[in-house]
Amino acid sequence: MTYSKTLKTSLAAALLLAGVTTLAQGQAPGGGSAFGGSIRGQVQIEGSVVCEDCSLNEVRQVQQVQPPGQHLYQLSYPQGQVVMNVTAVNGSAIFDVLAGAHQLSVRATESVQQQLGAEENLFKEMEITGVLRGARTLDIASLTMND
Repeated sequence: MTYSKTLKTSLAAALLLAGVTTLAQGQAPGGGSAFGGSIRGQVQIEGSVVCEDCSLNEVRQVQQVQPPGQHLYQLSYPQGQVVMNVTAVNGSAIFDVLAGAHQLSVRATESVQQQLGAEENLFKEMEITGVLRGARTLDIASLTMND
């Protein structure tokens, strides 16, 4: 009788441990998601939009030479696209989070998309908070204008 009870207790403990381990892996940055692809983590991006309804290549052609310290990224969304000069990511000038992904697809509410591409917000400092999924998709949770 004690052998059966010990076996049941051990089996229950093993199942509980397996469930907790799986849950912890799903919550870790870089873990996978069945709906959005791999998650690289929450990001805070600071910078300013330099043009609306333009492409990264167009901005680079006009500038001919990219000024030092300028990090240009194209953010594309269903209603348009903008090119943004990013000055900081997660509070520092290190761009490892966005490395190699100078063109990002953006998912956001319609009001955030309108605010991002609004002409009156050109060259104004802003902060974008969101989640970077994989290397090319940014889910924007909020956009704050820094006046």
